[in-house]
Amino acid sequence: MVPCLLCSSPRSIGVLCTSHGVAIASPGITSEQIFSRVQSPSASLVDAWGCAHAIADGSRIGRDPRVDVAVLHASVSSEHAVMKSANGKWQIVDNTSRNGTEVEGQRITEVELASGATIRLGDVKFYFWPEALPKMEPPRGQGRTAPTRRDELVFSAKVTTPRGHQLDLRQRVDGGVLRIGESSIELAAMEFGLLQLLVERRRTVADPELAYVAWHEIADALSFRSVQADSENVRELVHRVRRKLGSVQADDLIESKRGVGYRLAGEPG
Repeated sequence: MVPCLLCSSPRSIGVLCTSHGVAIASPGITSEQIFSRVQSPSASLVDAWGCAHAIADGSRIGRDPRVDVAVLHASVSSEHAVMKSANGKWQIVDNTSRNGTEVEGQRITEVELASGATIRLGDVKFYFWPEALPKMEPPRGQGRTAPTRRDELVFSAKVTTPRGHQLDLRQRVDGGVLRIGESSIELAAMEFGLLQLLVERRRTVADPELAYVAWHEIADALSFRSVQADSENVRELVHRVRRKLGSVQADDLIESKRGVGYRLAGEPG
């Protein structure tokens, strides 16, 4: 019997026992939406599926697929937090994230991590482990949002526009593609990120009138790297995406309301 990483119970979910896996389970996310690009790890973050994700000193964690450890969930900011190591001790530093970082249930700005500490980024939880654990393939099966190659495709959605067109959105690491019938358009990472954010909000909010996303939420969730994003930067992004959508007769997909924000006008599948 191989014991759980955190207790003496037998492993049943990756490196975890059932109780430790269930304790950090997060709604609305699948295993394929979490992945690490770190090549020379010195520690690990363990998800609810018992899979270890490599981290190293300076590893950035966030919703942007280009960071070191990507957590593709609407509650996680584009660059949510940073892991730091010095003199054999590890710290996590919150990067002024929208929904905050917690360690052992306490919201933090910067804190030292103990072995096995529970970390919460937005709505997504991990255990910290101060050693590099072997990489494991995440569980797969019906209901996952991604196919077998998580480095190629990490989010997909089908949307019906107000005009009745059926759209297929598929994200890739460097952006994404939108297909409608025989036509398709390529979307840059930030352009696809806008649509993903609107789809996820529409999926999680039952009342469409409450599904608007304010410009500052969009600015925080996406990577406006060259500027301190304001409402005009977000408006320009929306206009750019609308122009691309117009080329496939889907310019009605994004609806705006002055002083409120933007929402997905269609119905996500």
